[in-house]
Amino acid sequence: MSTATFVLRTGKQGNGKTLNSIKEIDQKAHREGRTVYYCNITDFKPDHPAIKATWVEFDHPETWYDLPQNAIIVIDEAQTWFRVRPQGSKVPLYASRLEIMRKDGHELHAITQSPKLIDSHMRELCGMHIHYYRGRGGKFIKRWEFDQPVMNVGEKLDFPDGQSTRITIDPTYFGCYKSVKDGTEHHFKFRAPRALYVFVVCLVLLGLAAWKISGRIVGDAEPVAEPEQVAQPSKGILATASPASMDTIGVDEYIASRTPRVADVPSSAPRYDQIAQPVTFPRPFCVSTSDLEMLKRNSRRMSVGYDQDGNLAGCRCNSQQGTRVDVSFEFCMNVVTNGLFDDTKPDRQQVAGGDRGTDGGAGRHAGADLQLASLISSSSSPEPVQAQYVPKPLPKL
Repeated sequence: MSTATFVLRTGKQGNGKTLNSIKEIDQKAHREGRTVYYCNITDFKPDHPAIKATWVEFDHPETWYDLPQNAIIVIDEAQTWFRVRPQGSKVPLYASRLEIMRKDGHELHAITQSPKLIDSHMRELCGMHIHYYRGRGGKFIKRWEFDQPVMNVGEKLDFPDGQSTRITIDPTYFGCYKSVKDGTEHHFKFRAPRALYVFVVCLVLLGLAAWKISGRIVGDAEPVAEPEQVAQPSKGILATASPASMDTIGVDEYIASRTPRVADVPSSAPRYDQIAQPVTFPRPFCVSTSDLEMLKRNSRRMSVGYDQDGNLAGCRCNSQQGTRVDVSFEFCMNVVTNGLFDDTKPDRQQVAGGDRGTDGGAGRHAGADLQLASLISSSSSPEPVQAQYVPKPLPKL
């Protein structure tokens, strides 16, 4: 952390400024063996398991300069005492003493919602400005650090003169203080970004497109010989056949024939073996993304891992019917990058040469497969990665 003696910490309500300030200051004080003097942190618990340094409460923030030497001082909602003064008014001691606070080894952290709320004389002596932004109420926070106060920090999301890091809300510090009064609750709810909805819609549309292409392929293929029809009994026979059937098959066999072999899959019951025959197979259609914001909002809907370059990426494969195909991250990324060889497709040379086989539809089959290949290719990354991947521990999303 910087050697600044006066640190301004800002962030809108619910953006995690107080919790993260407590965490950062506590770790610094513990590391340096210093005592923290705090004011206006509601129901702060110095004996909380996450707190490592010594914290002592004080009641008069206007006289912070009277605290012991080498003290780290924390004042939450500092604008309550250090508001902007009328122009030309006398500079109070709490502001002017910042000019010589280094002599006593003091370090003051003022937590507020905006630098515009703090006395201008104090802003002039600020050596570090830390701003917290919690996008859409999620668990990830963007932490900006500046060498001097940035007055419009609440109006922008990107600053060329600042240094940003992405942090998370640390649950180990939950309960060390109260952010709301008893009898009330937080009303900041997570709002999914529009990009997430766009991604999901695009994924569904791509799956539907693949399914339609598959339907055309099946329609153009050679007709499959229909099995010999078994004579069906008339309705009258069905109505009276049950007693006779019970004489030829036991109760246990009757129940077993209707019990699915695979739970939640009724068609896996033995009685359907003759009619539940496959007529197609899943053709993986895979897409990937390296958009970190999208990954964090949608990580459970895809496989997540690191590519060869060490970049975090997400990948998902769907069948031609729009259902998810459960494959590994490495396989999915390999299909996105290199495609997948399908030995059930005729060669393009074979189609061009007129050898259409016996089904008479290989040309249309190939054209549809090329269209599907172009959809798969369009979702791959601009920079190709190799098929081999080095496993890394994944971050908690």
